Amino acid sequence: MHSLARFGLLLCALSCIASTYAKEKPKTSAADLRYGVALYHYYQQDYVAALAELMVADTRDGIQGHSDNPELIAGGVSLAFGMQHHAEAVFTQILQDERRPQSVRDAAWFYLGKLHYTRGNWSAAEQSFARVSKEFKPSLRAQMQALQLNIRIRNNQYADLALNDIDEDELRSWNPYALYNLGAAHARQGNFKTAQDFFNELADIDISDNPLRKKEQWALQDKAYTAIGYTYLSEKKYAAAIREFTKVRLDGIYANQALLGYGWAAVAQEEYDEALRPWQLLRTRSLMYPAVQESLLALPFAYEKLQAQGEAIAAYQTAEELLVRELQLIRDMRATLTAEELLTVVGSDPVPTEEANALLRNNKSSDDGNESDAGALTAVVTDDGQNWLKLDSTSIIKTRSAYLNELFAKNTFQTAVLDLRDLLRLQSLLQQWLPKLDAYQELLLQKQNIRNRQDQMLKQDVIGQQAQKLQTARDQLAQRLAQIDSDENYIALADDDTRSMYERVEKGQQTIARMKAAGQDTAELERRVAMFGGILLWNAAQEYPARFAAQQAELKAIDQSLENIAKTRLHIEDITATSMDIQPTLARLQVLQKEVADKLSNTDTLLARQTQLLRTQVDQQLAAHEKRLNNYLAQAHLAVARLYDAELRKQPE
Repeated sequence: MHSLARFGLLLCALSCIASTYAKEKPKTSAADLRYGVALYHYYQQDYVAALAELMVADTRDGIQGHSDNPELIAGGVSLAFGMQHHAEAVFTQILQDERRPQSVRDAAWFYLGKLHYTRGNWSAAEQSFARVSKEFKPSLRAQMQALQLNIRIRNNQYADLALNDIDEDELRSWNPYALYNLGAAHARQGNFKTAQDFFNELADIDISDNPLRKKEQWALQDKAYTAIGYTYLSEKKYAAAIREFTKVRLDGIYANQALLGYGWAAVAQEEYDEALRPWQLLRTRSLMYPAVQESLLALPFAYEKLQAQGEAIAAYQTAEELLVRELQLIRDMRATLTAEELLTVVGSDPVPTEEANALLRNNKSSDDGNESDAGALTAVVTDDGQNWLKLDSTSIIKTRSAYLNELFAKNTFQTAVLDLRDLLRLQSLLQQWLPKLDAYQELLLQKQNIRNRQDQMLKQDVIGQQAQKLQTARDQLAQRLAQIDSDENYIALADDDTRSMYERVEKGQQTIARMKAAGQDTAELERRVAMFGGILLWNAAQEYPARFAAQQAELKAIDQSLENIAKTRLHIEDITATSMDIQPTLARLQVLQKEVADKLSNTDTLLARQTQLLRTQVDQQLAAHEKRLNNYLAQAHLAVARLYDAELRKQPE
């Protein structure tokens, strides 16, 4: 059965909400913007952002207009992300309010039961599930009943369960898994007849038309046929065992176990020729699989029983060669798969599921068409396994190595991989924040320097002094222009050459006056000087309006500058008087820098430790395979020695 430790909780929450509020008027838009933002992040598959939005909204005024929807979503996402205490608090809060609708209370009891289930608190989980009403959403109720059956199996309270007690309509898609789990439980207890009843019921289920469901149900049926065969084998009903083993598809994942069991059932009936058929077929398959490895010794054993000593010795020697090669492959994997290499694989970019499966299939066989190289590690991270919400239905990381398939399929390993990927994302985020905080600190320091300069300017009244000087110059210019306009002094605004020549005219007039006082005739000189002065005055008068307007424009510009200076001074005074002190912000920033640096250091340490733990799991898995292969190799060595010794004893002395 699929791992039930993690569930697509948010998906369930949304579907439950749809059922809960089916009688309400459908909403065409989000009644609260924050709820809409949370839903946006959810549909973008950004579940952390969705949960963060809900939590931020909750710390403020809460979300209005959506009844209990946000709380259910927040609780479901929290539970799916391993935030069990927060999820429990959310669901408990919902249940404490007796005014909640029964459908909401059912959802809360359901999720709370799941929470206890994931913690292994079977009694509390059963009590929570028992509080769910019969009107609860059927699809979720089916899932709950499957969990309840698992709890009964774990508590060894399933002996009284018969086939008639299993309601296929109630369990829906969970029915095949429930049948298999109950069959396996009875088989472990030696109740083979009852186990066979459950397995046969599973084998008789009609295969779905859905391609994805069809593949899954075929695998379940193959697993059932294999399990039935081994129960018959335990009961020494060898013909019945062979009959069940032959129902298993040869291209299915349980074919190797079925072929191996087929051979041993034939051996038990002393039909050694019949045993050779499945074992010879197994011998052609990849040595990664334990059943194929066992067939390396089973095949020469059958030859011995047929008194074919030569074929037996050759088969044992071939087994030695193959086992030595396979052992070297495992040792190479253990040597090369360091913690750093494993972290690189775990932290790689995810690829679409179809692409990942194609990559694993393409790399599964070596260039010569054999699967001898398929034991090497090739692992990919799938995009549909990036988040905790899909951990129940998919794998975060997949491998083509059969030596590691069993380990990679475990929920604990997948969870550890997801933990590592979360730590890598956290590490990346903290690494990005450190330079950002440094840049922010630099901006604040620059702002502080600017403010210090502004304070200094205010203290020295530099701007006031500059404004005063400019005001004085402005007043002088205005007075001069007024005097010029009053006196109609055209020459005052004339160009430099005109004023210089006019000054010469005035000096000439003074000279003529002295000459005239001395009794000299100056009539001609007076006429010429008057004519020349008149020409200069006429030219200056023509240019006077434009030059006077230019001076007035300059005066207006000075007035505008004075106004701007006054505004700037007021602005600086306002900033200095009202702006927040930068020092507390700088102090807090330094605290944040230290916190981020400490968290990054802790994350690095935790990442290294978790990577090493994951590496240890992988190495232990490979070590277990190496130990088994060494055991097979030792048996092959002993068998060859035994057969050679027997042949030597037959020779005359």
